Amino acid sequence: MSIQISDDSKMYGISRFDNDSNRTHGWRVSLRRHGKMLVKNFPDKRNGGKRKALKSAQSHRDELLKKYPPITRKEVCVIKRSNNKTGITGVCTYGKRYRLNDGTERESRYWEANWPDAEGNPVSVNFSVNKYGEEVARSMAIRARRRAMDEIEGLFWASERGDTSHIHDAKINEEMQRQHKRVA
Repeated sequence: MSIQISDDSKMYGISRFDNDSNRTHGWRVSLRRHGKMLVKNFPDKRNGGKRKALKSAQSHRDELLKKYPPITRKEVCVIKRSNNKTGITGVCTYGKRYRLNDGTERESRYWEANWPDAEGNPVSVNFSVNKYGEEVARSMAIRARRRAMDEIEGLFWASERGDTSHIHDAKINEEMQRQHKRVA
C-alpha cells in the first residue's frame, strides 16, 4: 500500500510557463522566505523533457524547503507591523466613545491582546483602563498575549502546503515496501 501525496503538495511553489512565441517551455520554482524571493527556472529542453524538468524542479524545491522551512504560526505572530503604535506585537490600546442619557459623551479606554486560536481564528481579550488603570491594564494585556503565544504551534496557514515532511515519510514507506517485496 503506497501513501498518496496530494497534488497541492507535489506542486507547491512550482508553476508552468509555456511561451510559444519565444519557444520557452518549462517549470519555475518560486518561494518567498523571510522577505526574499527564491526563483529558479527549469526549461524542458535543457532538462531532458517536460517530465524530467518537473522532477528537477521538485527536487530543487524540496532542497529549498529543507534549507528554508515554511514559516511557523509563532513566527508570523511576532512580526511587528508597520502600523504598530505600542511597540508590542499583538497588543494595542483603543478608546470607545458612548453617549449618556443626558447627551454627554464619554470614552472608555482599553488595552487589548490579540492572537490566533488553534484553527487560526482571531482571539482578543480587553482590559479596561477605567477599571485597572493604564499600567495594570497594559501589563495584563501583555501577559495575556505572552501566555497565549506559548500555546501556539504549527505552521502558518499559508505555509502548510510547503510542509514536505509527509513526502519524506511517504518515500521512506515506499522504499521499505520495495525492500520487503524483495525479501518475500
